[in-house]
Amino acid sequence: MKDFILNFTRILEKNPKIYWSIIISIVGCLALFVVEAFHVQNILAALNTKDQALMKTTIDPIATIYFWVRIALLFIMIIWSNLEYLKTKKQLGLK
Repeated sequence: MKDFILNFTRILEKNPKIYWSIIISIVGCLALFVVEAFHVQNILAALNTKDQALMKTTIDPIATIYFWVRIALLFIMIIWSNLEYLKTKKQLGLK
């Protein structure tokens, strides 16, 4: 376990792209959340109705799309950070 932690620390120090992939995924998800809130707010203002069923049927598909886009963003960033980790591990000659 000690070797794993030491190697992991060396890899993170050597390649800052791993940090960037984590930061970009967090910022991207937060940005998508804010964009979703504005999008839903604008749609509700345009609907100009108090009918809860109509609002739900209008908003649900949009919220689902944003949900899956956030999942895809996280998945892409996990792959990116993993590739950077493995590339750096290979460069340092670690097992």
